[in-house]
Amino acid sequence: MNKREITSIVILIAVIGFGIFRFITREYTETKSRYMLDTILEISASSKQKNVGKKIESVYDYIATLEKKLNEYDENSLIFKINNSPETEFTIDEDFYRLLVISDSLFTLTNGGFDITIKPVFDLWHFDADTLAIPEDSQIKEKLSLVDFSKLRYSKDKLYKPQGMQITFGALAKGYILDQAKSFMLGIGLEKGFINCRSSISFWGASVPQLVYVQHPRKHDDYIASFRVKELSISTSGDYQQFYEYEGKRYHHILNAKTGYPVEDIHSLTVIHPSALWADALSTSLFVLPPELAANIVNKIRDCDAIIYYSINGSIVSLKTKGMAALDLDEKL
Repeated sequence: MNKREITSIVILIAVIGFGIFRFITREYTETKSRYMLDTILEISASSKQKNVGKKIESVYDYIATLEKKLNEYDENSLIFKINNSPETEFTIDEDFYRLLVISDSLFTLTNGGFDITIKPVFDLWHFDADTLAIPEDSQIKEKLSLVDFSKLRYSKDKLYKPQGMQITFGALAKGYILDQAKSFMLGIGLEKGFINCRSSISFWGASVPQLVYVQHPRKHDDYIASFRVKELSISTSGDYQQFYEYEGKRYHHILNAKTGYPVEDIHSLTVIHPSALWADALSTSLFVLPPELAANIVNKIRDCDAIIYYSINGSIVSLKTKGMAALDLDEKL
């Protein structure tokens, strides 16, 4: 065998080897979107199997089941029945229990500023209506008498709730559903992807960090910051998501449970955490605290970071936790 023949064999082996490698490591990727969770829910996933699209459809079906269960406006949901029943004792499931445990922690963390029993007050504001509806001080004071998480009692399968008290998981449900959906996707072989519902997004399996943008709180078509994350979840709460303005003042959907009124001067709070549930829950619950206190709390939570935009003397400024510098942060202030 001469030198040319040996070279040809080596090249052939290399080509065959590369082909086998490509076959073994081949990957199929699809991205789909659907209106769910009161927003556009985008799911992108990759797998070594061709039926990625069908698997994503099964994820949407799974999410729909959880959404129905946690939808406080669905008359067939458990939370609706609890909120609208004259009874005081209820049987709950594992999902409900987990959310109560997180809510309990956030109530303590914020010294009662965040409270899932805020629903009677929240409903007074009608943020989903087309017309302005600022409730009277007397109305808010009356409904605040029904707000106090410490009056709830619960176990893994039971909830004891004073009559008239109502619960909302609006600040936690999306994050919880994203975490559960991610676990479901990994279980059916979708090893890489993301789930994006605009205010919350969760990434996993990517070999390189992904670029994330933070919505500018006062410019609808622009962003105020960007950074890169890998294997993390991000959630942003803002005073621009559900709001109306009256006589130059903005009234938005994030209420301080102690006062019953929207938080003032905080515009946007973004939290980064491995869990979408914790990112979602913290971005809303810490919104009710002074920025410095919120940042200090985040700095003490493992694998957690945040960036807060708020006003000082009419100008938007930012406060960042220690780890944000490592995420290639770029701001447009």
